[in-house]
Amino acid sequence: MSTGKSSWSTEKRVCFLIKPCLATVFQRCDNKSDCMANPDENMDVLHKTSSFFAGRVVLVLAVLLASPGLVSATPVEFKPVGIGVLAKRGTQQCLEQWEPTAKYLTKEIPGYTFRIIPLAYDEVAPAVAQGKLDFILANPSLYIELEQLSGVSRLVTLKNLCLGNGYTVYAGVIFCKACRDDIQQFVDLKGKTFIAVEEDSFGGWQMAWRELHKQGIDPYRDFASLRFGKTHDAAVEAVRDDKVDAGTVRSDTLERMAAEGKIRLDEFRVLHKDEGGNVILPFLHSTRTYPEWPLAKTRQTSDELAQKVAIALMQMPSDSPAAKSAQIAGWAIPQNYQPVDDCLKDLRIGPYKDYGKMTFGRAVRRYWPWWVGLLVLLTVATGMAVYVMRLNRGLELAVSQYRKELVERIRAEEALQKSEQLRATTEKLAAIGRLAAGVAHEINNPLTGVLTFSHLLREKEDLDVQDREDLDLIIRETTRASNIVHNLLDFARERPTEKQVLDVNEVVRWTIHLLGNQEAFQNIRVFEDFEENLPGVDADENQVQQVLVNLMLNACAAMPNGGTLTLSTTFRDGKVHIAVADTGTGIKREHIERIFDPFFSTKGVGKGTGLGLSVSYGLVHQHGGTLEVESQEGLGSTFTVILPPSKYQSGDKTSGAMQEKR
Repeated sequence: MSTGKSSWSTEKRVCFLIKPCLATVFQRCDNKSDCMANPDENMDVLHKTSSFFAGRVVLVLAVLLASPGLVSATPVEFKPVGIGVLAKRGTQQCLEQWEPTAKYLTKEIPGYTFRIIPLAYDEVAPAVAQGKLDFILANPSLYIELEQLSGVSRLVTLKNLCLGNGYTVYAGVIFCKACRDDIQQFVDLKGKTFIAVEEDSFGGWQMAWRELHKQGIDPYRDFASLRFGKTHDAAVEAVRDDKVDAGTVRSDTLERMAAEGKIRLDEFRVLHKDEGGNVILPFLHSTRTYPEWPLAKTRQTSDELAQKVAIALMQMPSDSPAAKSAQIAGWAIPQNYQPVDDCLKDLRIGPYKDYGKMTFGRAVRRYWPWWVGLLVLLTVATGMAVYVMRLNRGLELAVSQYRKELVERIRAEEALQKSEQLRATTEKLAAIGRLAAGVAHEINNPLTGVLTFSHLLREKEDLDVQDREDLDLIIRETTRASNIVHNLLDFARERPTEKQVLDVNEVVRWTIHLLGNQEAFQNIRVFEDFEENLPGVDADENQVQQVLVNLMLNACAAMPNGGTLTLSTTFRDGKVHIAVADTGTGIKREHIERIFDPFFSTKGVGKGTGLGLSVSYGLVHQHGGTLEVESQEGLGSTFTVILPPSKYQSGDKTSGAMQEKR
């Protein structure tokens, strides 16, 4: 709730201080006869008084000049007052309509700041129950319900302004389009589509519902469909736009919308139009009349403030800005809301939804033999239910145990299958490694000779250009063959392993540093996600770096147009995990099972031997670990090196090579 500020001006403060001086002077001279009778004495008194007055003025000015705080404004707290208003035509229109009334009350009742709180139909009751409001302006049916459930009490009733006059009653209007010749009476609405404002709207639904109920029509059963448009304007527009066959709103809605230029009255036909000789309302309506909206105070609002508000509203001029904005002719004493009570009772809604129903005590007294039989039946049924529940519980327990055993069996079979695949792969790699080692040794010697003599011939000066180009080709291809032989030797793992305790994070960082300047990394964004305090691993540093270099270069090759390379380390399930993830092209599903096979490559001819991943797999396996891959075509791949932790403490043994590099 908002607060206001007020202050005394400097002129008011000066007047307050010199007022006693002036009072003294005027008191002395308020009797003219005395003044005239003793002129000398009074002149002396006037002289003394003027001297006293001059002294007070000087004192006042001195105090004001010495104390700027007295001249400045002193804030005074204004107590906020919230007025909840049912926003029947939307929040914005509600504020535009009632904000001037809040300003009027703020001006008329000092010490308070009033503000408008627009509320939807379903927000009114909770706001009152939670004590968020001091006053509530709502339709009569909501008022009756709030009166009985929350203890609100009406203060005044608004006088609705229409056609230049004020009215403290209103009604509902049921209408359709004027061109609908098939809808002339209430009975013609059966089987038609219908729209109202809200189920809690008195003028926008409940008044019309009572008249339909009187004619034997059940809207919830006899209409093809019953919709609610939330606001009166929406209901009228739905009928106008042929979205429904007919509808209802509060009286004067059609006239107001026509005056605002939103509709034309001749577009619509009003059903059961009251044209009798004793017409109370001069605007279109179809139902009996009921008292207009009341303004009520909530339970926590003081009677003193409520009395001030009621007096201020009833004294509001009909031509005031507040009245004009609200489109009312002012406020009247609270009306009799018994007709609203009767309507809610007829419809069995609001506080009367259980009206006339049989109570539990009356039902027990009348039907006690049936209750006894029902109790016996319930006892038997309960016993059977308990027995069946126990059977079900035992069955569920057995099924749960079976599922658990089945899951464990499936896991064991998967682990066995994975172990068999690992053993088969290892044996295959070992056999190919032995073959590769023998072939490499046999080929390496003649290649060395060819390469040596090619270089000697290339150094002769009497060679022509063609001979030099041929020798360059021989040297280049022989060198490539020699590199393949070296890869075969690496694959065969003929180099000895020198294990030591390694800090995995340091090895990965150093590998990134080694490869950072290569051309393949120019368009690659590298992210590091290292878990701190990882246990060390017993491994050959060069071989671990060889594996990481191979995986990182493969990742870069999978991202020819650039991408993201993520390197992460974790410790879980008792193992150290090193993950190399890319956002490249990914690996096809049919290639996943062959990715570690020797000489298998997805690269083009001449761009790879297909030994890199095989060598890496063998090196990781030689260290007692595993190399796993996850890939999704088009999204990237993740290769994970899994190594067992060192049997030594990380501080017991350090990597000399790593220290030397630092």
